[in-house]
Amino acid sequence: MNLLKKITENSKKKFKEIKKKIDINKDYTFDFVFINKEPKILFLENKEKKLIGDFHFYGIYNNENKLWTWANAIPNTSMESIKYVEKLRLKAYIFEKMINNSQSVLFFYQLLNNDSMLIPDQKYLALIIDLLLYLTDDLYIFEPSNSLGNLQIIGLCKINELY
Repeated sequence: MNLLKKITENSKKKFKEIKKKIDINKDYTFDFVFINKEPKILFLENKEKKLIGDFHFYGIYNNENKLWTWANAIPNTSMESIKYVEKLRLKAYIFEKMINNSQSVLFFYQLLNNDSMLIPDQKYLALIIDLLLYLTDDLYIFEPSNSLGNLQIIGLCKINELY
């Protein structure tokens, strides 16, 4: 099986698995809280707790200027997030030998090698999510909007409490 097919199949598998735990089609509000001095993500539905978990912050997609920016290039990002993203981005070598094979492979390679990148079409955002799910052990990737209307790309890596 080629790598692109593995990436797609992995996303489908993780989608099915997370649907067993939480209804991802609902319109959740996301909040970031500290529990025992540890950062957690809190899923709320109509101000009611639905899930608390550990998370990874990968970056932001600015809808207005179509710019993707990795977390390690965003001011005030935690050192833990910066180190995690930098380690993840070192996996660009996986695509290096495959660059001539497809536009998607070239996109993955460029994405992993640049702090920010123009993403002119929303279809590429789905590829970013598929790639992150493939390269990490995260359960699922969520895209809540921040106060500026930008999409935050956040991976749920562990469910601590499910309500």
